[in-house]
Amino acid sequence: FFFFLPSPITATGKMGQFHAQKTLLLALALQILAANSFPVQCRHTKSNIAQQKTAPLWAKPPPTASFDLEAIEAMEAKLDMEEAMRTEDGDEEVVEEDILSDELGGAAEDNIVLLEVPDELGGKRIDAALAKLDTSLSRSSCGTLVADGNVQLVEASGKFKVLSRKSHKVSSGDTLRVTMPKEEKPTEIVPQDLPLNILYEDEHMIVLNKAAGMVVHPAAGNWDGTVVNALAHYLLQSPYGAGEFVGTETDTKTAIQANDPARADGEVISFRPGIVHRLDKGTTGILVVAKTTQSLGALSEAFAERTVKKTYLAVTVGNPGKRVTIDKPIGRHPIHRQRMRVVPDPHRRDSSGIAPKDRLTGPKQKGRRALSYVDTLAFDGKLSIAQVRIETGRTHQIRVHLQDRHTPIFGDDVYGIDAWNKKLLKTHGIARPLLHAYKLELNHPITGEKMVFAAPMADDMKGIASAVWPTGAEEFPEVFQ
Repeated sequence: FFFFLPSPITATGKMGQFHAQKTLLLALALQILAANSFPVQCRHTKSNIAQQKTAPLWAKPPPTASFDLEAIEAMEAKLDMEEAMRTEDGDEEVVEEDILSDELGGAAEDNIVLLEVPDELGGKRIDAALAKLDTSLSRSSCGTLVADGNVQLVEASGKFKVLSRKSHKVSSGDTLRVTMPKEEKPTEIVPQDLPLNILYEDEHMIVLNKAAGMVVHPAAGNWDGTVVNALAHYLLQSPYGAGEFVGTETDTKTAIQANDPARADGEVISFRPGIVHRLDKGTTGILVVAKTTQSLGALSEAFAERTVKKTYLAVTVGNPGKRVTIDKPIGRHPIHRQRMRVVPDPHRRDSSGIAPKDRLTGPKQKGRRALSYVDTLAFDGKLSIAQVRIETGRTHQIRVHLQDRHTPIFGDDVYGIDAWNKKLLKTHGIARPLLHAYKLELNHPITGEKMVFAAPMADDMKGIASAVWPTGAEEFPEVFQ
């Protein structure tokens, strides 16, 4: 039998060591089984059909093992997990505080920049410092760069360390090597004459009520028809000025001076949009866009420090409850990578009585803290109108939190209930999540004045909300206009 086992001597490398360990374990188990087996005499029982005597038969009973089979199985499972961790790419979180990388050298790439930390940023968190050093990056995107291992500390020896903790404090004089993600992002925008619902504008910022089905900025699959394309056209004729993010090409200057946006419509211009935050394609409501570098930095910092208050309205299937606090971390789904999920509590035991942290599984996902406050305003027995205020701004936060509470948003094709979504499409022709960012409170980025903006719901959502909450227009007129 042992001639058919793979020889550990012929295997090389880590994979060879791994298979050699499993082979030796199996050989040891078989030898112990053979040593503990012995013959015993047993007799057949009398047949109910014909009673007859049978000759004694010799057989081997089940062996009595002197080893711990469960321990061997657990060790094999552990080896399997270690092998999977060695060969799997991507989703494993970095647990080391700092990773020593190779020597700095080679030709510089276009997406690599070197940033020196000035005295005034010494002692700051690395994500906050990066946001100050490069105002085109939000603090959230800087944190993502750090978490993804794209920020390194250049050492005097010529080597560099990958800084994986967003809480890392930089020192004055540090040189940071930042690898910008190579994403297909346009630097030139085609202005398009698209309708914009403007709630407020001055020379520093513009506040919009975004329509359903409109993507905020160009990206793969949505290179035009976005809020940014519409802004590139509108800002050429804005009475408050175009701001700093519209390009300075001759044609663009001429169009602005002549107050003739039609001359620039459809022509490629340079435009760096001052997007401060985003709304999903199907979500309607308030969107703030900065027009200058100074206002972009101030607004980005306000969002990062959570001094901006964001309140939404949602139509949900079921009743999420009154004055509910949802404080559950959110992370990317381990299988469906385009989706998010509430990350399970590693200390909570399931029906097996085993906590997730005690199971032999792969690297544990921590997720990012997400805090939502939910309050049901009306419930008709099937659908609810819920007000949701979020303290954090995680991807799909409201949609994921309400799904986790088993009261998903009506019309949500990712986190909702398929049968309800089909009914909404068939009866009302609506194919989007009924979610609306109706209220935003912030301080003006330049003057510091406290400002409160409110936006009415879109007509499709208003129709559903009125049926669920017949007195809503009287009790909540600002969103039922």
